[in-house]
Amino acid sequence: MSEPALELEGTWEEILEHADELEGRRLRVTVLPAPDDVKGEDGLTPKQRQMLAVLDEWERTPLTDEEKRILDEFPEFRRQHPIRFRRLDLDEQQ
Repeated sequence: MSEPALELEGTWEEILEHADELEGRRLRVTVLPAPDDVKGEDGLTPKQRQMLAVLDEWERTPLTDEEKRILDEFPEFRRQHPIRFRRLDLDEQQ
């Protein structure tokens, strides 16, 4: 009678703990995608940590003189050009 197939799932480090019992056996390894919702010790998901790294880099990037001028002038621009919302579905009916 042949030995039944053994199925293991876990991180690579957890699988390596079974190295002795797997020695000499044929294996098929399927690498699963990392779940995006698994939180690390910091309570953040990988995507959240990536976004924080991007924001940190953005914050450390100095603005050019032109970018500073545009940001300084933006409040006045918004006063001169107020936002107006329209319902597109009403425009289609007219």
